Amino acid sequence: MKHKAKNTEKKVWVEVEVNKYTDGITVFRGQMLKADLEAWSRGELVECAVKLEKTYWFLEDNICVLGKGDDNARQYTGETYLRADTIMLIFALKDDSFPTHALPNIDNIFPFPGRSKQ
Repeated sequence: MKHKAKNTEKKVWVEVEVNKYTDGITVFRGQMLKADLEAWSRGELVECAVKLEKTYWFLEDNICVLGKGDDNARQYTGETYLRADTIMLIFALKDDSFPTHALPNIDNIFPFPGRSKQ
């Protein structure tokens, strides 16, 4: 049986809510393998990590992209590994959900309760 190379497998854009146990929930967005998402949803990924590529998040009115920004942030690759047992929720996003600083794509941003400024 032939196996596809990891770099040619289908990837999906997701939003991941991670429970950090001490600081509450942190929300990241990025791209992950569709096979990893399906395995996580079946409960097969318990004692491992999920790779989130092109990681970004929202901080108030700003978009923070891992690997871009000031000198210190540029050292990162944009890839994040999240322990599967810390993931609370994964939301599937629309394709091409990576924002640009010049023109952020807000088509995939949905107002969830508790995430808006008071």
